[in-house]
Amino acid sequence: MKKVLYKHVTICLIAIFFTSKASAQQKIKLLNGKTIYPISYSIGEMFVNYKLEGDNSKKLRLVDKFDVFSVTDSENKEDVLYKPVDSLDFSIEDARFYMDGENAARTYFNKPGVRISSAGVGLASGILSFYSLPIPFFYGIAITQRNPKKLQLPEELKSMENNEAFRFGYNREARNIKMKQSLKYGYISLGVSIAALFLIVK
Repeated sequence: MKKVLYKHVTICLIAIFFTSKASAQQKIKLLNGKTIYPISYSIGEMFVNYKLEGDNSKKLRLVDKFDVFSVTDSENKEDVLYKPVDSLDFSIEDARFYMDGENAARTYFNKPGVRISSAGVGLASGILSFYSLPIPFFYGIAITQRNPKKLQLPEELKSMENNEAFRFGYNREARNIKMKQSLKYGYISLGVSIAALFLIVK
């Protein structure tokens, strides 16, 4: 019984240690929803200067203050740098929802059809040889003009579908993902198509 109790207490202490360590980690939260975990940082007039683990003593990284939402110190105290300039800007609360939407899209948005159709366009346009180079780019622009009809979210986030700021962030990041995938698969397949065409002609 004592051994079981001792083991249970040890596990709890380890969990508390790692939880407190994680919560004490410094963070730089960007407006694009991404988070940087520096070992040190300082806030200047125009930039947030920071160092990552493994950086040498002379290396200093910079991020524009206008791209930063907040910084969190080792005591878990958040300093919000984002300030709405006018009534058209998000409030601080809505900016958080917007970034949550971006992160949700990065995690859950998945459209295999974009990859398949882009690859098909690249292969088909290869017949035009080098004149086909702009085609995958224009196709990527075309398919990113529309927002996803439905937000791909787990059950616990379904309630966020009607939040305007969350939806805006999700849709914007989803369009970025579609564009990246379209360009990647479009140009890879175009390269394959042109190479195959040259081999056939030879």
